[in-house]
Amino acid sequence: MNDQGHAAALKQTGDSSSRFDSNEIYSRIFDAIVDNRLAPGTHLKEDELCDLFGVGRTRIRTALSRLASDHVIELVANRGAFVSRPSVEEAREVFRARRVMEGHLIRRAAERHDPAMAMALTDHLHGEDEARAAGDTARIIRRCGRYHQVLADQADSPIMAGFVRELIARSSLIIAIYETEQPDACEMDEHRKLSELVLAGNADEAVRLMDSHLKGIEARLDLDPKTDPVSDLRQSLGLA
Repeated sequence: MNDQGHAAALKQTGDSSSRFDSNEIYSRIFDAIVDNRLAPGTHLKEDELCDLFGVGRTRIRTALSRLASDHVIELVANRGAFVSRPSVEEAREVFRARRVMEGHLIRRAAERHDPAMAMALTDHLHGEDEARAAGDTARIIRRCGRYHQVLADQADSPIMAGFVRELIARSSLIIAIYETEQPDACEMDEHRKLSELVLAGNADEAVRLMDSHLKGIEARLDLDPKTDPVSDLRQSLGLA
């Protein structure tokens, strides 16, 4: 994506002269990363962000600091801010953490299964169905990622739901880098099955399916250790 593309990814509404507080700047950049509109490694230039949002450096730096705390960007001394590129080990750790936390949250949600929850899950699944019917692959992936946050928000555990939000964002970067195939319809239909189990109060089965579902997402990633290029060079030069 070129610089104009990066600007378009961040500029959702209004013009660049609009004024935003640091919270909205943070949210706009965070959402662009989660939705894979900002690719791993993208340089988030302070001057460009100031122009886009019509604010000074202080607000931009406050937002970037929060994003760095969420581990979705990296602040590099004398170079600036870059969208993170998680390592293979980080990718494995993120999915381990997601299985533990989302397993706990889906159990809590299944134990509550109130009418408001039914509405939230049904509305989200309707959006997924619309994206599939339109054949909009990017929208399908975006909606599928957001399902997990919608579900986490139903557990009445805002602190853990906040942690899951960070993990989902990091997963988005991981998928952008390491995914080798797109999710098929069966895997996406698991969201509907998860919702049915939660709304039926079947906590144990919901936990098992969530664990399997997240393992399925991880299985689509190419996380095999890569050969160390330094070792290759040493061998090539006969210095091994």
